[in-house]
Amino acid sequence: MNVNYDELIIVAGGAFLAVFGFGKWNEYKKILVTGKRVEGVVFDMENTSDMTSISFDNDSSGRNGLHYPIIRYVTLEKEWVTKKYSIGSNPSPYNIGDTVNIVYDTNDIEHFIIDDNQSRFIWPIVMIVGVALIVGVSIYFFINQYPSLR
Repeated sequence: MNVNYDELIIVAGGAFLAVFGFGKWNEYKKILVTGKRVEGVVFDMENTSDMTSISFDNDSSGRNGLHYPIIRYVTLEKEWVTKKYSIGSNPSPYNIGDTVNIVYDTNDIEHFIIDDNQSRFIWPIVMIVGVALIVGVSIYFFINQYPSLR
């Protein structure tokens, strides 16, 4: 067998993405079922422009980094929560002052999701990308291992 280490690394990355996406998707679904719905507001925006985000120039304004909305909402128990959302994007779908639908965990009121299309589809997409990497590398491996299959 002629195994290339690049193939193994891609399969491992695909497995990680599939498992991570599946776990986050289950967490998202659990919060939707057991959480409480309230309306929140995008209170501020935190911009990152560090080595963990993709940037093609040395602009320090943050416009090339990820934008994390800082959300403020009041729980049903009348407690104020102001916290940075864990999912950032570029460009940001939110502007300061936008109202958003929040679902928060009743056991930890600072653990919340924004109930929108981005949150709804990001984890299934991560899962699908992981599975696609595994399937693609498997097909590539078998075609190169058994040339008669071409």
